[in-house]
Amino acid sequence: MATVRSRGKFFYARWREKDGSSAEKGGFVTAKEAKQYGEEQEALIRAGKNTKPSTLNLTVFQFVTTVWQKTLDVRDQTKLDYERSLNSHILPKFGVVPMKDIKQVDIKIWQVELKNSGLSERTVEKHINLLASILKLAVENQYLHNSPFTGWKRGKAQKRNKVVPLTFQQVTAIANGLMPQYRIMVWIGYFTGMRPSEVLGLTWAQIDFDNEEIEVKHQISRDTSKVYEKYLKTEASYRTIGLSQELAGLLRAHQAQFGLGPNGLILKNRLGGVLRYPDAASMFRKSARAIGMKEGEGMHQLRHTCVSTLIAEGGNMKEIQGWVGHSTITETMDTYGHLFPNSMGALSKKLDKHAKQNATTPTLRAVN
Repeated sequence: MATVRSRGKFFYARWREKDGSSAEKGGFVTAKEAKQYGEEQEALIRAGKNTKPSTLNLTVFQFVTTVWQKTLDVRDQTKLDYERSLNSHILPKFGVVPMKDIKQVDIKIWQVELKNSGLSERTVEKHINLLASILKLAVENQYLHNSPFTGWKRGKAQKRNKVVPLTFQQVTAIANGLMPQYRIMVWIGYFTGMRPSEVLGLTWAQIDFDNEEIEVKHQISRDTSKVYEKYLKTEASYRTIGLSQELAGLLRAHQAQFGLGPNGLILKNRLGGVLRYPDAASMFRKSARAIGMKEGEGMHQLRHTCVSTLIAEGGNMKEIQGWVGHSTITETMDTYGHLFPNSMGALSKKLDKHAKQNATTPTLRAVN
């Protein structure tokens, strides 16, 4: 049974912990407030909840650095993404705040601030989701009684713009705007639809010129102490795609003129080392802006352009899903579905044909 005692001008609540030890919290102005707090702690204990101030008063920064980071079992690239999100947005806003003091309205205000700063809805969603996962872990391990995300029906962010592929002339202009030793990265992206990190991680050994195939199994690491990322984005990313004769010729010519980089990489930086994504992306954007490409459009446009070309040439969605390494066909449809020709008229004609072939009377008449 919770008890109350006074010390000077303030009242102190006392209660029993689960192990039988006593606990106390002071600073209450009235005995009623102290009594209520003590009874709340006892109710939490009966419900199996943690009431120790040493864990319940942890700030977001303290929990992240002492607990959450030690639980991470993700790709190195994902860890770097989390680190950027934490250091740039989450910790500056909530780092010194005790987790128990964060209210849902605080997060919604932060969400508006992020959007007003110019971040895309999808980027804001990633920051919000990371904070939600951190607080969820805190709840699951009794560092927090309830998450402020409880009951919040968050909608999934929509892409701001549909994919707009480049023309072949634009691809050519971008390639020609680069120094000769870097032009091959544009053509690899265009002819394979590989992700930029997969393009930069491509080695000579992955290319089967005899069978006209490329085995996608590497992507360059953004960690400068490593050459490759430990894993690709998903299991579906490990795939074999076709090698066009045009690209095969370009690859052979590039190798003959410029040689290979470390570990047999097709690309290398100007010092002969590993060409990392930030440097490659910067070169690409500089050339792309010169031909009028919009801010925010980068090397990934080559992947989109490859897919749009495959669609225009009659590739079906299931084949394209396997080619680009999407985990589900839904992901492929969400990204590229609008590029397929609108064939509703053709489909309705197929229904007409089927009905006429199976009708038992010469014509079908409307039923009144």
